[in-house]
Order: sequence, then C-alpha cells, then structure tokens
Amino acid sequence: MNNFLDNKKKILELIVVSIFLGIGVSLISSSIFEYIKGENKILIYSILGLLLILICLIYLIRNLFGKRKFEKEIDGFFILNRTQKNITNIDNYDYSSKIFEYLQSAIAEDEEIKKDWLNTNFGDITEERIKILPYIQEISEYYFLEALSTHLSSFFNNTKFKKTKLKSYKRNDIPQILASNRFLDLFSKPMEERALFKNSNQDNFIIKFTRDSAEGKIISNYKRGAMFQYFDLKLPAESKIVRKKNSTILISNRRFEISITTNVSGVNTYIPIEYKGLYLGLKNLHDPAYITNFSIKITFNRSSFFKSSSWEYYQWLDSFLDEFEKNASEKYYFKSKIDWDRIYPIIKTLQNKHDKIR
Repeated sequence: MNNFLDNKKKILELIVVSIFLGIGVSLISSSIFEYIKGENKILIYSILGLLLILICLIYLIRNLFGKRKFEKEIDGFFILNRTQKNITNIDNYDYSSKIFEYLQSAIAEDEEIKKDWLNTNFGDITEERIKILPYIQEISEYYFLEALSTHLSSFFNNTKFKKTKLKSYKRNDIPQILASNRFLDLFSKPMEERALFKNSNQDNFIIKFTRDSAEGKIISNYKRGAMFQYFDLKLPAESKIVRKKNSTILISNRRFEISITTNVSGVNTYIPIEYKGLYLGLKNLHDPAYITNFSIKITFNRSSFFKSSSWEYYQWLDSFLDEFEKNASEKYYFKSKIDWDRIYPIIKTLQNKHDKIR
C-alpha cells in the first residue's frame, strides 16, 4: 500500500498549486480577452471558462477520492506433520513458529481442543479439512490480533500521545470476537481462573511498566505448557472494533476503516521438496502445505483528506502492515528472509561433499 499520508499531502499541494495556476491563467486570459472582438464574446468565454473549471474539478475529485481505498493480500503458509499429528515449527518464520507455539499451549491446557486435534485421522484429507483447518484459521486470526496488539502497544508508548485521545480495548470490550475465537478467549483469560496456573511454583513471566503507572503488570506468563497473554488494543479513543462476519474483523475510526479477513480454505501451496528435506529435515516430504490468506481492506473517510491535525495517532497503519507482511508472508520469507534460491545450491553442494566423504 502506498503511504496514504504522502498521497494526501501531494493532493493538497496539487489543490494549492491549481488555485495559483488558475489565478495566473485568469489574468492572462483577461488580457487576451481585451484584444478579441466579436459578438456574444462574454457568453462564449463564460461557457468555455465554466467548462474548463468543470473538467479540472472532475480531475481533482477523482484524484482526491479515487485513492481512498487500498487492498492488501498477504499469504502465509504452514505444513502439516502427519506423523507427529502436528504442524511444523519453522525456525525464523514468525507466523509458523508462533501458531505452532499457540497450538501446543492450547493442547496442554484445553482438553476439548486436545481431544479434537489428536483424535483427527491425519492423512484423511476430508477429515483434516473439517477438523484441523478451522483451528488453524482461529489461531491465525489470534496471531494477527496479537501482532496488532503488540505493535500498537509499542507505537503508543510515547509521551507525545495524550492519554485522553487513546483507549485500551481489552478482552471484555470485544465480546463478539472473544466468543468466536477460542484461542483469544483461552490465552487472555485471567490466570486466577485457570487450573494450570494454580498451585505451581513454575513461573516464566514478563512484567511491563508503562508511562501511565509505576506499578508493573504481567503481560505474559507460562506454566506447565499453558500460556497467558495480556490482551489489549490501544487505539484512538473513538475507534470501534467488531466482528463483521465469521472470519472478518472490522476496526473503524474517524479517519479510516480497516477490515481483516483470515481464511484457511484448504488451498495448497507449493513448497520445494528440497526445502522440506534439506532445510527442515522432514522425513515425509509429501506432507501438505496450506495457504493462510490475510485479506486487508482499508477505506479512508472522505473527510479525512481535509483534516490536517492529529494524524500521528493513525500513522501506525503503514508501519504495522509492513511489519506484519515481513513476519507472515510466504513470498517475503523465501525471497528475503532466507533467500532460498541462493542458499539451496550451497546446501546441495555441502550435502554432496558430505555424501562423498562418507
């Protein structure tokens, strides 16, 4: 997505330049007008002037309002490990490693999820699609929300932002989303309500101190495989976050509206056999790899083009989308993160040398 604020600035500059240009042209045309003789010249030039103004206005409006919608498709991937009845933990690929971690934590704590997952007949494509993919879709949506929460917390943890212009949307503030995502509900549930966090001396927690309070709060904790993640979305105070439909979340405010649709439809993606075997060390090279699609649509309000103040409260959008794409995109992972086309010949060469030595 092009940086909207840069586009907005350029359009406003275009309007200002057009005004001055119009004044200059008007002065020149007035001089020319005095030298031209003819009947009804006032009517003729008035019509021509209005026509030119109309054409310019249409052009400006199209430039102003035609660029207020943006769409971004980010495709991630995960590989089923049918032998271990799990998904593959891919090192250095944030999306896959995080959903692997989330799944293990959920299985360790929630008996229903554990039973449903482990009793799946891995290898039966129909059963995998019916039982496994809906879980991955919910985990992936939680992954997006947690990534957004972390990014916003870091972005707004700055003294330049006024507390009165911000609001933290916690788990109880988003009942529609909470009720429809088992992983968000499970991981953000208070620790005192969860059995695995009671009567245990094992603690692995992170305490965060904010500028608003000298008293720290636990934002992350792990006990006996269970995971607690304090959840909040710090957004501009007038924002709203709702469930639009089963797989879509809508965040809206005075400047823009963003809808996020997470979809794990069962569409396969091609992952090189050599990558599975040489890089991941997988034994079953025919385990399927599925696409997780994050469809992000952004619509800026028409009035936002004329607002010049407080844009700093909305500048997280570009930085978040850029960060999320780097963490979740299959394309970015293979081309930029590990540069697979370049490292594969190196891995293959080293393997051939090793085989000759043996």
